[in-house]
Amino acid sequence: MTGIADLYLLARNPNSKEAWARLSALLKLKKTRYDCTRFVVLSWKRTGSNLLCGILFNHPEIVMHNELFNPIDIFTYYQRILWRNEDGDRWNTLGRDLYPEAFLEHLWTGKDVSGCPIKEGTKSIGFKSFPDHWWEPQNDEIFQEKIIDDPALKKVILYREDELAVYISMKRAERTGYYMTLSYPKDLKIQVEPAAFQIFVNNYRDTFRRRYKSPLERNMFRISYEQLVKEETFEKDILPLLWDFLGVDNRQPLRKLRETVKQATPDEDLSMVIENWAELEFCFRHTDVNAFPARRNPAMFCNKLAGTNDEREAGPGFRNSWSILLPICSRTKRTTATAVMSDKANSEMANQFNSNRLNDLAVSSQYNATSEEDSGNSVRCWENLSAFAESLKKTSSPETLARTECLVGIDVDDNVFHGEASRSRIREMIPCSVRFFDIQQRMYGKVCKIWNYLGMQAQNDFVILLGDDIVLKDECWQSKVFAKFHDIARRTKLPFGAACVALNDESFPGFPTFPVVHRWHIRAFGSLLPRQFVNQGGDPYLFELYSRFNAAAFVTDCRLENTIGGDGEARYKKYEISWSGQILRLNLMHMRRDYLKAPETGVCLDIVVPSYRTNNTEILEAILRLKCSVPVYTKFWIVVDNPNETHVRDVKGLAERVNAERFVVEGNYHVTVLHYGDNKGASFARNLGYNYSTADWTLFLDDDVRPDDHLLDAYVGAIRRYPNAKVFVGNTELPLATNTWTKMLRSCNIMFFYGISKHLTFPPWGVTANLMVRGSRHNGTIQFKGAYPKTGGGEDIDLCFQFKRWYRRQKIEGVIVGVEGATAQHPWWKGGDVCYDQINGWAWGDSLCITQWPEKCFWCFPNWIEFIC
Repeated sequence: MTGIADLYLLARNPNSKEAWARLSALLKLKKTRYDCTRFVVLSWKRTGSNLLCGILFNHPEIVMHNELFNPIDIFTYYQRILWRNEDGDRWNTLGRDLYPEAFLEHLWTGKDVSGCPIKEGTKSIGFKSFPDHWWEPQNDEIFQEKIIDDPALKKVILYREDELAVYISMKRAERTGYYMTLSYPKDLKIQVEPAAFQIFVNNYRDTFRRRYKSPLERNMFRISYEQLVKEETFEKDILPLLWDFLGVDNRQPLRKLRETVKQATPDEDLSMVIENWAELEFCFRHTDVNAFPARRNPAMFCNKLAGTNDEREAGPGFRNSWSILLPICSRTKRTTATAVMSDKANSEMANQFNSNRLNDLAVSSQYNATSEEDSGNSVRCWENLSAFAESLKKTSSPETLARTECLVGIDVDDNVFHGEASRSRIREMIPCSVRFFDIQQRMYGKVCKIWNYLGMQAQNDFVILLGDDIVLKDECWQSKVFAKFHDIARRTKLPFGAACVALNDESFPGFPTFPVVHRWHIRAFGSLLPRQFVNQGGDPYLFELYSRFNAAAFVTDCRLENTIGGDGEARYKKYEISWSGQILRLNLMHMRRDYLKAPETGVCLDIVVPSYRTNNTEILEAILRLKCSVPVYTKFWIVVDNPNETHVRDVKGLAERVNAERFVVEGNYHVTVLHYGDNKGASFARNLGYNYSTADWTLFLDDDVRPDDHLLDAYVGAIRRYPNAKVFVGNTELPLATNTWTKMLRSCNIMFFYGISKHLTFPPWGVTANLMVRGSRHNGTIQFKGAYPKTGGGEDIDLCFQFKRWYRRQKIEGVIVGVEGATAQHPWWKGGDVCYDQINGWAWGDSLCITQWPEKCFWCFPNWIEFIC
């Protein structure tokens, strides 16, 4: 009778959405059974979630993951859960975001790929989630259905009453990169924009009052940060209730992870931290934000980076000094390590992670040290280092070497390079001052972290990232690099040193493999690279960071050869993170607002061309010859979607020839050819180039269109005219009609959307023959769908609709803009002969949009011509 009573009581008010939601939840609950209690910690950044997750992790009956849906990476204490099969297939951020339901189902099993439990005796499984983990529009419904509305999934709501403290902590963490374990610098001051803080308050309250509201109150457990930090009271009064809520042993004591320390001084006065306290207090004095009980006089601070003004006017004669960061290692190949937690008992697991909660984050970049090194490898190691030292001596003047130091990082158990005898030999070999640093085992294979460590020890003006397998080829490269820095400062009016200059790596041309930065960079950011980098992406990140300010450049006449690395297999297991999204965005924000106080004037625009047609190198070359009359960072991605070896060879030959002509002259230009020996269709090919690109804009051109010379100028002008637009539709012009068939095509208006930008300023969609969209780093889950035909049809409509849905959810209007001046010439199909197969392909593809986008469909009566047909 309980169910009937519930039904009667809940159905009394059928207009109440909440009542119907509770009814639906009760019905689902009666049908659902799980082996383990599932739960999620719903919180906000900087509200004590690391402390709570550590306490949950230390319970022997709980499998507690961390930020599984973090935009940067999948953070978990149990890396084994990420392996999908025994062939080494592993969940990554893109797969997780594209298939969140499958990822969740995999998580709830609590087992690894072999079927073994991640933790013996598990009774509860959960993870932590923040609001920004579910910002992708297509995943919003997944979050609502699979997390909030799931009655069997228990919710632990962790909030912090002091909203200003949350906001300041977020800004401190973003500024310093210290998210746990390290205290904030005592002299760090924060400028708070009142409008930005008000937006935060609105979002923060809406999250906890509405978004995190479950239909059933009984499956929610609320904890405040203020309760959590009072450990004695929390352990006595709240923790047993939490254990009971999760269905685990309630006798377990409170145990924290050692690295969860309070990063700010307890009971600190935020008025001494906020630079513009008086302004902020005035704006919020009469609101219900409880952080402003009384008026205080703010202290005024100067947010100026020391040591930049004197170098702005420095000329080429300025005597600069150099620090060479040189990690060296004798191992020829890294072997994947066994996860720290894979063979440990439960009692040992917690101890392992008390030392470092994400010790396994980069497990694929670690290795097991081998006990034997063959003599042949030892000889090669010394030969490589000797070749580097000799090239440094030949390409540097004695005066420059006197102002150069080499910071050498050596693994502590390296059998070839570690030891006093080896150090003496290295000192004799390298023709400049040498300082040695021990690389501890926790950094093995993590070259970005090693570079960060060495970079913090650098004391000179310029810092260059090199390796022990490098041979420098051109004399006076230091002077040429310095001249490029001076040219950038003069041209951009930025502080001297706010730039990144890359040498020309002949083994990987066009890629900023070995960048040079100034000490200004390390002073501004506090480190060489963000702390999230492991061993991949550091060098292109630096180049991309400064390219947005027109302050990144190649010195093409400073060549070097990477004898072991390059585009081949590295000497360590590669571990890549998704740096081009959130990490790059946050650091660009700091550059723009805090360090340079200058807008992003650089345009990064990549061109993606799927190439299937053979014998069309003339058209491809016309595309590759595109050039903008203003500085633009341009890369071309030719994706060969044809297994024909002759075609692949022709396209590669064209790319090599154009690169040889343009890269040496222009520097910030390169053509990359991608191919996979198969015909997978236009959507797959475009996705490949789109995801490889880290640019802010991606221009799609078909391999049968001939762009006009001013195409890039038209698109760059449109970017400046419509800063909020995300899709720009070009004007693809067809030839004059030459026969009855082509006259019919023009008369029936089937080609209308090729030239729609001539008729509509804000068209609903545009054809991908000539279409520019926001780069994948801004919206990674917007992709061309494989449901559409290989030859095209419907996929362009679908892509534009995805952009509309994504950005209109953020209240951005004018997402799609037509650019009439961005013209390209498209030929008639089959030379103007009858081409029903082309039209049938469009019709078939467009009809698939009905099932993909049913909310955009409507019923209507057929017109008179449709009645006749």
